[in-house]
Amino acid sequence: MSKETTQKINQVINDFGRSPLHDTPLSNTLTASPDIVLAMTIDALIKARPISHGLAQRTINKLIEAGYHDINILSNSSWEDRVSVLAEGGYNRYREQYGDLNNLLHQASFNRDEAGILMKEIKGVGDLAVEVFFNNVQSVWPCIAPFVDSRSLKTAVYVGIGEDLDYIYKVLEEDPVRMSWFANGLSEVRLEKKQDVI
Repeated sequence: MSKETTQKINQVINDFGRSPLHDTPLSNTLTASPDIVLAMTIDALIKARPISHGLAQRTINKLIEAGYHDINILSNSSWEDRVSVLAEGGYNRYREQYGDLNNLLHQASFNRDEAGILMKEIKGVGDLAVEVFFNNVQSVWPCIAPFVDSRSLKTAVYVGIGEDLDYIYKVLEEDPVRMSWFANGLSEVRLEKKQDVI
């Protein structure tokens, strides 16, 4: 690939790249702890719903502020508690699942495709939620990298970066955290309609 493509990849990550769980109290916490992986799952479930980006982010923030990324807090909360938190965030159709999702990765033998199949066994999780989850979780589950969701990959093609994820990953020094930032940056470019600045 060309020097121009490399510059565009770097522009996406520098100008639009975001950490997984950006704009939440957990944005600087990248570990494969059960709490962080559950928070990334909640993030994916909410963002995969047909609601505005702003409403999704407010809802995610409220869920994390309430501690629902801690399975014990989530398990011990009442239906009314959860509905109240969702209402504070502006959303009221979320369904929770229980368990440490790191076990899912082990059950999938660290295989991305198999992990996606297992994720879709969770009620409410479809292809889009899995893709959004993979954008984020590759930062703490390196075996998922390199990954960019299909909508953002179309953005990469549109702006001239292309869809060769192995090349993009190489430019990003095969760093799964930077790959996550890049995937989230492309999503930001798409959502904010900033393709013309790349």
